[in-house]
Amino acid sequence: MTAQLTRPLRHVDATQVIVRRQAEVIQRSWRSLEFGGLRGSFAAHVLPVFLSAVTDGQTQAAALATPYVADVLGEADELTPSVVPAAFAGVGASGLPLAALAELVLWRLLADIGAGMSATDAAARGLRRALTYAGTEITDAGRTATQVQLIADTRVAGYERVVKLPACDRCVILTGRLYRYSEGFRRHPRCDCSMRPVTAEQYRTENPDNHPRALFDAMTAAEQNARFGVGNADAIRAGADLSQVVNARRGAMPVAGRWTTRSGTTSRGLAGARLGQLATVPTSSGGRYRRTQLARPTAGQVVTDYADRSRDELIAALRRYGYVL
Repeated sequence: MTAQLTRPLRHVDATQVIVRRQAEVIQRSWRSLEFGGLRGSFAAHVLPVFLSAVTDGQTQAAALATPYVADVLGEADELTPSVVPAAFAGVGASGLPLAALAELVLWRLLADIGAGMSATDAAARGLRRALTYAGTEITDAGRTATQVQLIADTRVAGYERVVKLPACDRCVILTGRLYRYSEGFRRHPRCDCSMRPVTAEQYRTENPDNHPRALFDAMTAAEQNARFGVGNADAIRAGADLSQVVNARRGAMPVAGRWTTRSGTTSRGLAGARLGQLATVPTSSGGRYRRTQLARPTAGQVVTDYADRSRDELIAALRRYGYVL
């Protein structure tokens, strides 16, 4: 492994530690489910823990972004401007509240039981679903924060995709690919691929071995067969192009974060304060607070919307919406 890949892979490991830690919290709460009163039990024991665990995990993963980019670029101190970790927490990559994801977990759990699945099997499937949602949202928050940070540092030309084994075939064929700083990161649920910020010179001169074929060759024959299928693996070993083999049977992965959110838009939030146009609105508990009337796009949506604009305009938009200090 080249020295240049060590930092991105350490960053992946650090994010995975956060995901596992929060997953353990959710798993413990899942044991308190009572199927005699499932809705009430879920609301009392699982929902608050799920929301807290994912929000905390997102904040922690996003907080890794600034020191990680500084480390990759050889900076002794954290970068300025730096991302606001809390701005990437509390909502899903789609902009939906995390409570909506938790409600989906419950709805599908009830549907499984209604379809005749045993409580034990339904609970196991429901937990896997909850952990998939949690892991995906925590990792997405960290990646999005990393992209915002590398956008804010104008020395960065783009990012290189770093894939850690074991990985799916769709990720393998993207190994080492360079993306412009404003291109969204393609991923699938529970994808743990990372991005390495690079200058134009770094991409030209470093990591010649970070490409799909090198990653394929690093697998054993059994791993290659399991990941790509025996016939496809044989074809690749015989010299077939990985991308052609994989794309012939798989669609493209989606880009995260192309939505709007209400998170952080009250007068107490950084985005709410910067956007202005505050109006007093009632809360569900009968109280009142001030919230901006302007839509706040997710960080991923900002990057998408400003992909063809100047970098200064993109950074200004990210600052305006409260993602950068």
